[in-house]
Amino acid sequence: MSRSPNAEIPFLDSREEYFNRFDGIVEEGVYDQEKRRLPGGLLKSYLLETVGDASSVDAFERIMARSNLGVTPVRNDEQLYRVTDPERHGVGLIERVSDRYLAFYTLLPADKSDSLIGRAVNANPMLDHLWLSSQSFNALWRHIRNTNDGRRYGKITFEHESLYAYADDEDDLQNFEDERRASRFTMVDKLEVIEAQMGPLRDTYAPLASITHLRIPAASHGGHDLYHYGKMTNRSDSFLDHRAALLNVVDMYSRLTETVEKELWASGSSSAEEGFVLHGAVAELIFSQPLGEATFRRWVVSLFNNRRNRFRISGFPTWLSERKVHANAIDQHLWQPIILELTPERVVAVLPKGTCGNSINRLVTNIQRFVDPNVRAYIGDNDYSNLIPQIGSKKVG
Repeated sequence: MSRSPNAEIPFLDSREEYFNRFDGIVEEGVYDQEKRRLPGGLLKSYLLETVGDASSVDAFERIMARSNLGVTPVRNDEQLYRVTDPERHGVGLIERVSDRYLAFYTLLPADKSDSLIGRAVNANPMLDHLWLSSQSFNALWRHIRNTNDGRRYGKITFEHESLYAYADDEDDLQNFEDERRASRFTMVDKLEVIEAQMGPLRDTYAPLASITHLRIPAASHGGHDLYHYGKMTNRSDSFLDHRAALLNVVDMYSRLTETVEKELWASGSSSAEEGFVLHGAVAELIFSQPLGEATFRRWVVSLFNNRRNRFRISGFPTWLSERKVHANAIDQHLWQPIILELTPERVVAVLPKGTCGNSINRLVTNIQRFVDPNVRAYIGDNDYSNLIPQIGSKKVG
């Protein structure tokens, strides 16, 4: 893997030295921000989730070895690890924010860091991205508007690709077989201007309901670009400010995921009086309009016949009719069960107790991105949007 100058993460003795180094690199590059060039490239952080026995150094080393990465704990700090690739080059630094959430810091160029993290997740059932839906971005946006002057500049990207769209009419199918809608729109303007324009734009063009990127303003200059798959790029003049924003996003996300699990985890009990009783709610995703039957079939076939599908779900669907599919599926993150019922109108998901709530976050995010940007999500009787807390209040240590 070729690297930019100064992209290598060296051996240092302490958390303070690493964080000071990152802060120094950012500070040195403040005047180069317009050219987007820093000595080792912009610092990027990837937020990842893991569940399992990661509480010890040995266990964590085994988890990362499944991604073909080596980790060495920083002296006297079992929450911070230097990461090496198979050639033993220092490619990053991992901070274990908790036993469940990780922050992977790197100075590699974006194309190489994206590829590295993508391979690490795809090869390792113990890792997954943080999946930020449009509802999560909307919660972040409300926080930004409540805590920043409207004259500050912001950036937001809307993106939707009708990946599974398929013509139901044979004439359309013949004439437009290789065409589908792909929309990407980025707004860079004062926060108050973006606020004023977002509503009318969404009302006139449905794909603008799918948010995939948002810049969180920094305390002083610049900001932190957050993407729907948990990547954060530091475009501020402070690493510590970047880390504070990162920790608050993780705090918000972790509380959402825990709430989803609490509401959805299904279990059963039996008694002589009541017989067998199933406990737990279901997740329901309702499409803004029914999918065409050809589109629905194409999506379901792709969902279960492609091991590398974007939804990270495996299984064998049972077609109960042309318009209804049942699947006792497996989530590729942790290989846990998830029960799905799919129709052109909705998706119903049941999480057995112990299955990671990130499955629902991923499902909502990728349906918005590739199937229906205006899909509505419910967790039991609760609107998914209402379960998302405002950005967290985790203290920076």
